[in-house]
Amino acid sequence: MDVTTGFGTTGTPPPADDGPVLVDCAGARMGGALRFLLELDGHLARVERPNVRVIGRDRPITATWLARRERLGRFARVISLNNVGFAATAGSRYVLLRNPLHFLRPAELELIGTRLDSRMARQTRIVRQAARRADFVVVPAASMAERVLDAVPDLVSRLTVRPHPLSMPQAAPAQPREPHLLLCPVLFSPWKAMATLLRLVDQAVTTLAAETGADLRVVVTATREEATADGLGPTGHLDFVGRLTPQELTHHQNRCRALIYPTRIESFGYPLAEARLAALPVVARNIAHNRDIAGPVLVPYQWEEPAEIAAAIHRALNTTFVPEPVNPFDPDRYFNWLLGAPEKAA
Repeated sequence: MDVTTGFGTTGTPPPADDGPVLVDCAGARMGGALRFLLELDGHLARVERPNVRVIGRDRPITATWLARRERLGRFARVISLNNVGFAATAGSRYVLLRNPLHFLRPAELELIGTRLDSRMARQTRIVRQAARRADFVVVPAASMAERVLDAVPDLVSRLTVRPHPLSMPQAAPAQPREPHLLLCPVLFSPWKAMATLLRLVDQAVTTLAAETGADLRVVVTATREEATADGLGPTGHLDFVGRLTPQELTHHQNRCRALIYPTRIESFGYPLAEARLAALPVVARNIAHNRDIAGPVLVPYQWEEPAEIAAAIHRALNTTFVPEPVNPFDPDRYFNWLLGAPEKAA
């Protein structure tokens, strides 16, 4: 799980020694990008790295910013965490490709293309062009690697798969988990069809509640206004709590008995990884990506049908997992690799 090879690289770049390292984190203000940045902050707080300079915090990704960051000097390596690789700065160039919208397949474009604005088309061209100038292209899952190579096959010799970093939970929940509570951590976007998917979840939970008599509730990390704007009508079992900070999300994760993650297109999916580290059952589609990231805690459904999803939820609410002995998303190992320190022997 730690490194997937077979895409042309060994996953082992030359060491950075003590040369200066520049890391651009612009754009990391919510979702998985923010989660990744918090893991980087945690690593830098634990490990003394005077040669690492992080730029772009709290900044949007704009053409002005992309031009400005190229004029900051010479570095042993430059790392872009935000899909757009460095184009001119001297040093080994690394880029993390983490947005599947830049690498949609033709059938996906046909399905959701009308929901994507012209900006995304321009972004896609820029992201792909910049990736061709990178020395190392890093993606968080094998499924994302396949997307990238379908679109830009000449990256094969520079592509490596490294699952995103994630720390182990600090402690087990202080209170028992609520036996009939599920968490659905989602972000609404025009291309995600979340209204359709949440309607299926609500129908599934309604069916299961009628069959079992249990008072099932699903906490959704979005606002009711977002759901209504996306076309979701009245629901019976969904509780909308709005967008949460990572700390607030952890609170809900510690309360729930299982997690449901019905999304269709992901580059990684931090909720899958967080459930895995917490040994929390996660209900999601039975696809290779979800099996890869969620691993042993995945409780899959085969089809997007209420009866299928209800059966998976029932299994999840009656299944207990134990934590894995080793963290497959170890952040220090990840950042030692990315920032250039030698990895510790296994």
